[in-house]
Parts: sequence; C-alpha cells; structure tokens
Amino acid sequence: MCFCFPVWSYGNSTGTFFPPGNPMNSTFLLSPGVLHTLLTLLGALIIICAIIIFLSAKLRRANRELTSRNRQIVEINKDLQKTNEELAVQKDLIAREHSESDKFYKILLQSADDGVSFYDRDWNLKFANAAFYNLVGYDRQSYNSASPGDFIHHDDINYIADRLEELKNKGFHETELRLRHKDGHYVTLSSRSVTVKGEKGEVLGALTISRDITKMKLVHEELIKANQEAEISNRLKTSFLSNISHEIRTPLNSVVGFSNLLLSNEITREAKEEYIEHINHNSEKLLQIIGDIIDLSRLESSQIEITYEETSVNEIVNEVIEEARHIIKRNEKSILLNVKNQFEDNVDLIFTDKVWLKRVLSHLMDNAVKFTLDGAVELSYYKENEDLIFKIKDTGIGINKENLSRIFEEFSQEIDGHHRPFEGLGIGLTLAKEVVERMGGKIFVLSEKGIGSEFSFSIPYRPAGGTRAKIKGILKEQLLNPINWSSKKCLLVDDNKDVLIYLKRILFDTGITVFTARSGAEAIEFVTNNPDINVVLLDMQMPEMNGIEATKHIKKIRKELPIIAQTAFIFEDDKDIILEAGCDACLIKPIRKEHLLTVMSSFIKSS
Repeated sequence: MCFCFPVWSYGNSTGTFFPPGNPMNSTFLLSPGVLHTLLTLLGALIIICAIIIFLSAKLRRANRELTSRNRQIVEINKDLQKTNEELAVQKDLIAREHSESDKFYKILLQSADDGVSFYDRDWNLKFANAAFYNLVGYDRQSYNSASPGDFIHHDDINYIADRLEELKNKGFHETELRLRHKDGHYVTLSSRSVTVKGEKGEVLGALTISRDITKMKLVHEELIKANQEAEISNRLKTSFLSNISHEIRTPLNSVVGFSNLLLSNEITREAKEEYIEHINHNSEKLLQIIGDIIDLSRLESSQIEITYEETSVNEIVNEVIEEARHIIKRNEKSILLNVKNQFEDNVDLIFTDKVWLKRVLSHLMDNAVKFTLDGAVELSYYKENEDLIFKIKDTGIGINKENLSRIFEEFSQEIDGHHRPFEGLGIGLTLAKEVVERMGGKIFVLSEKGIGSEFSFSIPYRPAGGTRAKIKGILKEQLLNPINWSSKKCLLVDDNKDVLIYLKRILFDTGITVFTARSGAEAIEFVTNNPDINVVLLDMQMPEMNGIEATKHIKKIRKELPIIAQTAFIFEDDKDIILEAGCDACLIKPIRKEHLLTVMSSFIKSS
C-alpha cells in the first residue's frame, strides 16, 4: 500500500505557513502543535498500516492453513463417508445374521426332542418348545389354560415346592416327575431346572429341560427285575447243585456199601436178600434222580414232548399206589393210603402220554408221602365234563400261604439249606406243572400249615379204543396157549452183548430161531443172504452205521420185512424219525417181555 503526502514549505522561522502555489508567499510555515499532530497521525497511520500488513500476512497464512485443513477435512469426510457406507453394509449384514441366527436357534429349540421351557420370576410360562407340550399330548392353548397340578401325579405333588426351594438355595433342581398324558396314562420325565440371571446378577427366571424316560424307566425296572430273578435263580441253582451232591451220594453210598457187604463169605441168605433189596431200592432212587435231572434239562430247552397213546388210567394209578405203599412200608410211616376210583375197567382207556402221566402222579404222591409223618394220603380221580381230574390229598405239614405262589418254581423248596428236614431236588412240582400244561390241563394247590395239602390237576379226557384189551387178550392167550414160533426166524441187531443175551432169553420159550448181528453192515449182509428171515429187532444207536441207515438199506432189499426198532431215545421227534426211516414199530428201552411179545405178535403168527 502507498501513501502520498503534500510537501509543505516553511517560509520563516516564525512558523508562518504558505501553501504551495500561493503567489504571495513562496514558503508556508506550520505551527508546532499542528506539526506534532500531523506527525502523530502519520505514526499512527504507519502503525495501522504495519498492523494491517501483519494481519494481512497472518490472514494469508491462516487462509493457506485453512485451505489445507479444508482439504484434510474433505479427505476425512470422504473417509468417513466410506466408513459410514461400510458400517451400513456391516450393520445390514449383522442384522441379517442376527435375524438368521434367531431363526436358527428357534428352529433348534423347536426341533429338540426334549421339552424346553422358561418361567419368569413369578413362575409364569414365557416360552416352551413344541416338544414340551407333546410330552403330555396337549397343545399350547390347552396346556396354558390348565393348572400344573392337573398333570402332576399325586405322589409327586411336592415337585413345584421342592423345585422352588432348591432353585433358591442351590440354583438348580433335578428330579424325576410323572405327568398325566392326555390319553390318561402317566409319562415319567427326567427334569432339570436352572436359575437364569441377567448381566448384573439379577434373577430373570428359570430354564427347565424335560426328557421323556418312560420307556427307559420300564427297561430299567425290567433289568432290575431280571437281575433280581437271576440272583434268585443263581442262589436256587447253587442250592440245587448242593442238593444233587447230597441226593446222589446218599443212595450211592448204600449201593456201594451193601455191594461190598455182599462179598462177605459169612453172610446169611436173609442178610443177602436184605442187602440186595437195599441196593435195588437205592438204584431206583439214583435212576429217578438222573431222570429228574434229564427232564430238567429238557424243560429248560423246551424239549418236553407229549406222545399220545392208548393208556389205562386204572393201571397207571395202581402202579403209582403200589410204589407209594412200598415207600410207606420202607420208611415205617403210619400212613393210611386211600384210593377213590370212579372209573370202570371198560372206560378207563384214554389217549394220553402214559410215561408223563405216571411221572406227574408219582411226583405228587411222593411229595404227599414225604411230607406226611402220620395220618392219611388219598388219591381220587374222576371224569368231570370233558376233563379227567386227579386229586392227591394229605394230612402232612402243609405249606405257608406266602409260599404257595412260588411252590411250582424250579429249585424251590419251602425250607432250603443244610437244615432242611426233607430230601429232594425241588424240581418235581416244576416238572409236573409244565407237563400238565403241555397236556392241555391245569394244576392247583390248596394248603394250610399244619393241616395238610391238596394238589389237583386236570387233563383233557380223550377216550380210546381196545388196544389195552388186545394186549390183555394176547397175554391171556399166551397163558392158555403158549406162543409157538418154532418155524419162524428172527434177527437181533445190537452192539451190546448184554442186550442180545437178554432178548435171546426172552424169546427162548417161543421156539423162534434167533440170529444175532453186532453192526448195521453185518445185519444188511445177513438179510441179503437169508431171505427167509421173518422179523428184525434193530438197535438204533450203533457205531459206523446206525439203525436209521441200516433200516433204509434193509427196506431196499426186502420192503415187506418187518423191522422193530429198539431205542433208548424217548423224544417224540426221535420216534418220528425212526418210523419215517421205515421201521414198522418202536420199542423203548428197557424192553419188557410182554411188550416185546405183543409187538412181535402183530407181525408173526404162531405155528
């Protein structure tokens, strides 16, 4: 900036001022006061100008800085705008993810098999998944409109109070709970509740997870029951094995002991007969024990088969009664044995399993005699509607009422252990019950401790024809007219020498010519070379070639030749296999004389 000032001239020292251009004065003089003022103004003006120049320079620098800052602000704004855009994108992404996450977790909760529910601090149900309502079969509206007490089993009614108390003291509660289902049955739940707290530790409510364990509970209870039954069975089997040792060794001791006494040279005839009687009696006991053990094995493997044949009820009862009398006499008991028979001889023939019927009656009679110290034992039998009823009543020690329910269980005896006063394996009644039921009947027991017991059972009454009469007729004919088979020939096939000797002795009185063979191959060769053989008695169990195979070969050679099988196998399936192989009849060992002669008489006639 440029300032111009006029030039002043001072004409004299007095300070007279002559303005320039005045013709009258060439010199213009200013007074000191004026000059001082002018100089002051000039200095002020110069200062102002300097200030203005300084401020202008500072302003220019400020403008430059401001411009720079503006550019920076613009860049920052651009960055902020870019960041805002990115934040907006992230916000939108987070919002979508949050929405999808909520949906995902909601799907998870709704898909869970366990019931999930949330209650607020006032125990109002705020949330529950579908499984929670499905546990009791109700929908959300029906459940929420009812009271929880309407569903809880009366034995678990303290559940709500217990849960509240434990959540307050422990922060969790776990228990099993029974709820009534819509269908009326109860479901068992495993329920666990935990306290839910906010960020500041305040209680928001409680979360409960419930699982249906009804089936698991039933399986668990069944496992416990099975385990208890297994433990009981193991104890009974242990007792049974101990009893076996005792029951076998006791008669065996008599057999061995009296057999050794028979070796004495000084023994009298009476003593010898007594020892032999003891040996025979205890041998029969051993056979019975072995038979019971075999029958038990067959019972456990479900191999008991019922074979129906014509049987005389009166004859079976007479045999059982005779054996019972022998036991009473041997044990020197004061027991009166009574029989009430309401069957006539001409109507007592039925179709049943003779062996098993006798075994059942024998077991029941043995028990009656065993547990009766004195008094009476009565066996009665009669026909009632379409059933045949047997009753065995005694005046023995009786059975406690609490033990009646398990009296038919295997290995079970009312008094176990070494202090038991009566012998036995504890399987007789089990076998009797199983056999009677397989024969289509039922067995019952009535008893009172100290008074006595009554066992009764029924089997279907199936009347039969005259086979028994035929056998009696043959035996009677044999007495009047002895069998004469002197023109006949018989082949005995057995690998056991003793059996061959026994059968030859039975057939000796008939006059039949007997040939023997020790194997199936030898029998086939003999039949091939001797076409005049009339009958073959063939053992089924032999080495190399058994009776089944031998039968098939013999039938190919002579189809019409009668073959009578002899076997120790007594299962029904074995008998069917024997007959299907081609045998014409089957004899069960031990073979009795009258049975052998009766069966052979069906195929060969007297001369």
